[in-house]
Amino acid sequence: MKKYIYKALSLATFLLVGFSCDSYDFGETNKNLNDPSEVLPPSLLTASQAKLVGALSLSGTATPSLYVQHLSQTQYTEESRYQTINFNWNITGSGTNQTAPNGDIRNQQGTVNVYTPILALKTIIDANTNDAANMSAYGSNNNQIAVARILKAYYFQWMTDRWGMLPYTEAIGGVNTPNPKYDTQEFIYKDLFKEIDEALAQIDGGAGPSGDSFFGGDMAKWKKFANTLKMNMAIRLAKVYPNAGDYAATMFNQAMAGAITSSSENIMFACIADDQYDNPYQDDYVDSGRTDECLSDVLVNRLQALNDPRLPKFGAPAASSGNYVGLRYGWAGAGTVPNADVSFMNDDLIKNGTKSLPIFTFAQVSFNKAEAAKLNWISGTVQSYYEAGVKASLEQWGVSAADATTYLGVAGVAYNAATDMNQIAEQKWISLFYQPYEAWAEWRRLDFPVLTAAVDALNGTNQIPTRHAYPSTEPSQNKSSYDAAVAAQGADDLFTKLWWDK
Repeated sequence: MKKYIYKALSLATFLLVGFSCDSYDFGETNKNLNDPSEVLPPSLLTASQAKLVGALSLSGTATPSLYVQHLSQTQYTEESRYQTINFNWNITGSGTNQTAPNGDIRNQQGTVNVYTPILALKTIIDANTNDAANMSAYGSNNNQIAVARILKAYYFQWMTDRWGMLPYTEAIGGVNTPNPKYDTQEFIYKDLFKEIDEALAQIDGGAGPSGDSFFGGDMAKWKKFANTLKMNMAIRLAKVYPNAGDYAATMFNQAMAGAITSSSENIMFACIADDQYDNPYQDDYVDSGRTDECLSDVLVNRLQALNDPRLPKFGAPAASSGNYVGLRYGWAGAGTVPNADVSFMNDDLIKNGTKSLPIFTFAQVSFNKAEAAKLNWISGTVQSYYEAGVKASLEQWGVSAADATTYLGVAGVAYNAATDMNQIAEQKWISLFYQPYEAWAEWRRLDFPVLTAAVDALNGTNQIPTRHAYPSTEPSQNKSSYDAAVAAQGADDLFTKLWWDK
């Protein structure tokens, strides 16, 4: 069998220091024929996992938390007023960038083209397929491939839920596909389900992959990750395939038994004290001393109306008054309000470098089940799953069981069959406070709570963004494919709805 030759250290360094251009032609980047060595899957896996933090936090852009009005901007208000339209194929993850010309910690955290960790995962798959004997030193070939496929599916779902149609099947073909086509979101989702299913079937009893910073090679946990991802993807298609027994319901039921079953199994991204790999909020609020975002008036007012015990877990009282005060959302004059007069996020969320970030939680799973029960996809009562979701979220945020019971009796929280979908949507909106991209995706899909666009929006619209526009370089670098995508999907702006957003 032909042996694949790679310069492993070169590729690992490439992944960690960043890749800023928007071209997809990686060409020979990961090869050095003058200094050959084998690929090192552990290095590539660790590097690709480190970047995932950018899909879980405000690393690089705060827009998802601003769009769903969990946060307001204090001085530089442009993001909350929708000024930025085009977003590069970037993810800002752990690992120091090569340069940080303005000293910005968000740059130092390592901004890369998001196709870079995907390329690393593909390299693991290719190496274990074509050089199995040598690669088996780093774990079962099947298990290494399965983990890479699962992570690759996570990345691509995160991307398609931001932009919609994407370069997918031809995205990392190198010189063979210099102008990759955009695949539809429907095709991407269905192919990702296939990837997840095949990865689950591929997992064997051998050793898990070396370099696995998430689960230490525990394949039972990777099965739970994959099934929880699949379940979450399935509920996102509920408005496209709402009927019991249809495509989304089938995917949901297949995944449900293998997904996480308690808050003790919450899937978290562990941050460590090392300043390159710590919590990115800590980098902003402590290392850079930034105070760009605080709690919004929309969130604070609603939590106060519900007497929600998570408010002190989410935020801190305003220094000047000792009260919880949210800043008016999307207001151009926000910079005139002293920081002391508003509530910022709780110190444990923004000043604790080792604070873990949620990837998937049992609260999410429970609310997903509540919606599935409402749609008659699964057995069980909507009320039991809804209340399990509320309790799981309160438990996640350190609220006592007694206080959780009290909260479930509050008007507006207490289960009401006549308004249960709105209750599910609102409680999911609250519970996803520290999961910005998930919160944005679910708010777009469920259309509740009813939010009003920024009062001083910069784009002359009264709409809240429902997608990110493609990188501004795409019309010139990949014109024919870009034009075809826009013709199929709709205007390349912030307000074209995605396929699943009905």
